[in-house]
Amino acid sequence: MESQKERRIYHRVPVRLTAICHKVGQSPGRIYTANTVDVSSGGMLMEMNTCDLDEGQLLSVDMSLPPTEGLLEFGGRFSTYARVLRVESCEDDHPDTHRRFGRQIALEFCQSMRLQV
Repeated sequence: MESQKERRIYHRVPVRLTAICHKVGQSPGRIYTANTVDVSSGGMLMEMNTCDLDEGQLLSVDMSLPPTEGLLEFGGRFSTYARVLRVESCEDDHPDTHRRFGRQIALEFCQSMRLQV
């Protein structure tokens, strides 16, 4: 069997962070809370319970980083804008036992993430 070629440009890092998102251009907009599955410099995959997001929608995304010895002594927060690439249902029988949410949302960052400390 031929191995499938990796098409991703950016290396993904598996990390669990809470992401707070809202649709750009809606005021006051609904706030979405999700958990990240993995993050790269080009985008991220996150999971959430319910979702009325559609492909192509623009989101404002904020993630808090806990204090980390030798890296961010006091923690910090990343902020960026992202476009929804894909919304999928999670498979109940997936071997990833950490999966607790019903939807996976793939995002593409529209700009580099900004770190605020």
